[in-house]
Amino acid sequence: MNEIPVVFGAERHLVGTLTLPTEGTPAKAAFVLMNAGVVHRIGPHRINVKLARHLARLGFASLRFDLSGQGDSRVPVSALDFAQQAVADIRAAMDHVARTADVHRFVIAGICSGADNGWNTAQADPRVVGLCMLDGYAYPTPKTRWMRYRLRARGPILSAVLPWLRRKVAAFRMPKEDQVQADGGRTPPSHADYARTMQSLVDRGVEVCVVYSGSMLPQYNYVDQYREAFAGHGFATRVRSEYQPTIDHTVTPLSAQRQLLDLVGDWARTLK
Repeated sequence: MNEIPVVFGAERHLVGTLTLPTEGTPAKAAFVLMNAGVVHRIGPHRINVKLARHLARLGFASLRFDLSGQGDSRVPVSALDFAQQAVADIRAAMDHVARTADVHRFVIAGICSGADNGWNTAQADPRVVGLCMLDGYAYPTPKTRWMRYRLRARGPILSAVLPWLRRKVAAFRMPKEDQVQADGGRTPPSHADYARTMQSLVDRGVEVCVVYSGSMLPQYNYVDQYREAFAGHGFATRVRSEYQPTIDHTVTPLSAQRQLLDLVGDWARTLK
């Protein structure tokens, strides 16, 4: 593989690392990787570096870079608000890869806020053919609340409160569209808006993989939650949804890192 430091953007304010497969091997597509929260472009515990190199061995190019005002990237003179600027930055990254590596199909992979930025960009740019989100927006079901209590309580304590829990869960209803709670400062789209947008992406041919870690216990905590949360929507069975309780939000253990690399790599191989 070949790794190249790059500076790009209309104001040459963005800094990243372009990773290419073996010389002479045309890339199948290019992944765009970025900051998770305020973590540098290498990602939590260098997961973006490891993912880029793993993907290169599978024949994919990638560009991992710092969004405006983060890591080594400057704030442009013509800065937009954060969400809009993130989309503009990711599109600039795709422009750079298209121009320098002659790759025109893109997959965005992000963690937490990076997942949100990928979500927004996929809606704005038809060059995005794949979207992989770790701990992106999550939508609880009645079973989510039940599982949360069950996982937190063990033994005789659980037995003592089971009748009360059953009453609470029976009384629980999915939140109304205007009652979706913010998660860690992130305000998710309403259930209806998310479903509408995801359906449009899937109908456009975008391949989507959503992964939820064990750190998402209050919002996501069992295998079939995604399909149950969006039962009745056509996309629910077409999106690959993974609940991986042994992976944490910042992918800390080496075993969790290997697990995530294998998962993303296996999914990448299925991209059309």
